[in-house]
Amino acid sequence: MKKIKIHLTALPRTLAALIERSVSTLQGVRRNPQPVPLANALALGSDSGFQTLQIDPGATLPIASKYLIYERGSAYNYARIAGGTNVPLGVSSDAPFALGDFLNIRRLGAKKGFEFGIPAGAIAADHLVAVDPAGTGKVVDLTTQGNGTYWVVGRATQAAAATDIEVSYVPDIPYQVNNNNGTWTYVGANV
Repeated sequence: MKKIKIHLTALPRTLAALIERSVSTLQGVRRNPQPVPLANALALGSDSGFQTLQIDPGATLPIASKYLIYERGSAYNYARIAGGTNVPLGVSSDAPFALGDFLNIRRLGAKKGFEFGIPAGAIAADHLVAVDPAGTGKVVDLTTQGNGTYWVVGRATQAAAATDIEVSYVPDIPYQVNNNNGTWTYVGANV
């Protein structure tokens, strides 16, 4: 039976070459990312209230902030910044940078715990917060709004100034209310 001699001096060079080849292969994968296929027609979702959607092709990019509220985009798997007229889906901790980027949406009312938002103005603690009707995806104090219809998304847990970076609130399933000269009514037909 023949014995194979292994030269110990060759072993480190062979191992180093193998590691170098593996690293360059991994770097090539990172440089040329492939699109991620969605699992089904409802997009990627989870039982913890998260849903993965793609940024709407009509969005102005890059998105300047995290913790904005999003609504359904031009197709079922797209999301765009909420404008205050359509049903808000939820908040994202992502800030999409380029067309085709994916973002996680934490569906309102489906996730336990607090949510974060960007205030569009001063918000008092324990007041209802709604989607900014100006279409910024930020939250506003409902009691400071004039006549109109608003999507309520939760109740503030703290006071916030207009210059604050973020405010926390207890999220709720979105519902609409209407203000007519200080008389607030629930708009049940549009929910």
